[in-house]
Amino acid sequence: MIDLNEMTVLIVDDVITMCKSVHRMMNTVGYGDQFFYAHNGKEALRILRKESIDLVLMDYNMPEMQGGEALSIIRNDRVLRDIPVIMITAQAYQDYVAEAAESYVDALLLKPLTIKLLENKVAGVVAKANNPPPIVAHLKRARDFEDKGDLDMAIDAARLAMESDPDSSRAIRELGHFYLKKEELEEAEKWLLQAAKMNHMDVIAFHNLGELYLKQDKIDKAHHYFEKAMEISPRHLDRGINFGKTLVQREMIPRAIKVFTQAFKFSKDPLVLQEEVADFCRENGAHNYAASLFEHLINKLPQRPDLLFKLGKTWESVGDVNKALPYLIEAEKNDDENLEIKLHLAQDYITIGKPIWAEGVLKRLLKLDPDHKKARELMRSCAKM
Repeated sequence: MIDLNEMTVLIVDDVITMCKSVHRMMNTVGYGDQFFYAHNGKEALRILRKESIDLVLMDYNMPEMQGGEALSIIRNDRVLRDIPVIMITAQAYQDYVAEAAESYVDALLLKPLTIKLLENKVAGVVAKANNPPPIVAHLKRARDFEDKGDLDMAIDAARLAMESDPDSSRAIRELGHFYLKKEELEEAEKWLLQAAKMNHMDVIAFHNLGELYLKQDKIDKAHHYFEKAMEISPRHLDRGINFGKTLVQREMIPRAIKVFTQAFKFSKDPLVLQEEVADFCRENGAHNYAASLFEHLINKLPQRPDLLFKLGKTWESVGDVNKALPYLIEAEKNDDENLEIKLHLAQDYITIGKPIWAEGVLKRLLKLDPDHKKARELMRSCAKM
C-alpha cells in the first residue's frame, strides 16, 4: 500500500526549476516524504532500478530519452511495470495521447500546473494503485500468466477484464494480443478489429493487426494497419521501419520504399534513420535503393568519408566496380589512414585490369602497415599481371 504522506517520489524533468516547483507543490499538500530528481528518461530508469519508488511524476518532452519512451520501458519491465506514473506535458497532441494510452500512463497533467490539480491527480492515482479496479487487477494477472508462458490462463484473465469493463478497448486489445501470440489468427483478428473500432487511437491494436496480416501474407492489409499506427504515433517509427525491412527481405522493394519514405517524413532525425535503412538494404540485397540513400546522405553530410566508402561497397556488391571507384578514391582522399578503404580500392583496380594503379594504393597501405598480409598477397598478384 502506498501512503500519500510517506511515499517516495521521483520527479523527472530536464528543467531543474520545474523539478523544484513540483516538489514544493507536493510539500504544500503534504504528499511525499522522500524525493528524487532525474533530468531525462535514462536517469529516471537508473534511479527506478536502484531505489524503491512509489510514484513517478514525469515530464514528457525531455532530451536523450523522452517521457513516453521511458514509460514504455517501465511498463515492459517485470519489476517496474506496476509503479504509478503521472505524465506532465504541455503537448496535448494526438500522437502523445496515443503513446500515453499505449504505455498505460496512470494520469495526464497538462502544464501550467496548479496545486489543486496536482493534489487531485496524485490522490486519485494512489487510491487506484492501492485499490485497483477489477479490469486492472485482471489484466495484471493476465500479464503474469503471459510471463509464465501460460497463454490460456492469460486469455481467461483478459476475458474477465473485458467482462468487468465492456466499454474499454484495452482488455479487448489484450485478448487479441494473446490469441495472436497463440497463433490463433482468426480469434486474434476478431478481437483486434473490435478494439480498433472502439478506439481509433489504439496504436497497439493497429500494430498487432499489421503483424497478424503480415503472418497471413496479406501485405496490403498489413501495410494499411502499420501505416495507421505510424500516422497516429509517429514517434514509434520502429513499427514502420521493421515492416519495411520485412518487405525488403521478401524482395518487395517498391513497397518497402513507400514504407521507408513515410517513416522518414515522421522522423525527427531522418538522416540517422536513412543511414540505418541504407545499411540494412545494402546487406539484404536492395542495392539500388541503398545507393540512392547513400548518395542523398553524401550530399547532406559531405564531411563523412565513411559514407563514400559505404556507397563504393554498395556498387561493388552488384559487381559495378566502375561506379564504385570514384567513391572509393574520394573516400581515401578524405580518410588517408583507413586501411580497409585502400584494400577495396586496390582490389577494384585489379578487377578492371589496372595493376600499376593497384600497386600505388597498396604501397600507401603497406607504408601504414608493413605486415598487412592481404596487401602483400595483392602485391604479388599485381606482379604476375
